[in-house]
Amino acid sequence: MELRATAKINLFLKVLDRRPDGYHNIETVYQSVGLADRLWFDLAAEGIHFEFHGCKLPAGSDNLVVRAAKLMQRTFPDKVGGLCIVLEKHIPVGSGLGGGSADAAATLRACSSLFRLDLGAEELRVLGSQVGMDVPFLIEGGRAIGTQRGDRLQALGVRQGVWAVVAVPDLAVSTHWAYGQLDRARPRESPPLATFVERLETEPLDGWASMCYNAFESVVFPAHPQLEDLRDRLLQAGCTGAFLCGSGGAVAGLTEDAELAAKVAREIAGLCRLAEAVPFLAEASPDG
Repeated sequence: MELRATAKINLFLKVLDRRPDGYHNIETVYQSVGLADRLWFDLAAEGIHFEFHGCKLPAGSDNLVVRAAKLMQRTFPDKVGGLCIVLEKHIPVGSGLGGGSADAAATLRACSSLFRLDLGAEELRVLGSQVGMDVPFLIEGGRAIGTQRGDRLQALGVRQGVWAVVAVPDLAVSTHWAYGQLDRARPRESPPLATFVERLETEPLDGWASMCYNAFESVVFPAHPQLEDLRDRLLQAGCTGAFLCGSGGAVAGLTEDAELAAKVAREIAGLCRLAEAVPFLAEASPDG
């Protein structure tokens, strides 16, 4: 079985208080974009056999793919058996694009299908919340408001025709570090989530792009000024809005002009390990 694991960006990301479980409460708007890893799944006699290409990753329980597969084995010990998993990585590690979480979401879906569990999306989201806070959204993708840990979701419609220029320089930002820095800093003021969502749902791109917000910019940009410079380059090149993705280190610029998106991606390619123009997606398109 082959599945695609689709990346996400955060059009809005506000970090609130730290929870007793160590996570933070957040308010975010997730958006799937057309950049994806590929995974192949097959049955095995026993155990979890995991290999990957295109990057360096932990192969043990620190990897979200392995963690998701083991969760399914623990949850359904009489049904979920051995599994062979091959990952072809295209979403850069440490970029804030949700690649690891997307791979974990694909693994949950694959286990449900291969072992004939017939789990619905909501059941998979509940399981995904045990693996990572972005996993529940990435089960189906598209666009959604995420609250609490990001795993309480409210689906939103996606207007077609918006492109993201996803730019990832040769650096990675630790999510743990970014949250720790944010706990000690005062992020800039954000628009209310409800106001942003109203604009997002009723106006074209130029009516809401300037309202995109990411609390992590207040700590990540000072530590990595090349990311702020890259954001500014996207704006100067004609993108209607641009912002940090997740906790970094990818930056995304938005436009409704597909030709401009491709042109900007070509212009900044020399500055990045990945520079790609990708469309907004109405769903994660998980099938191969």
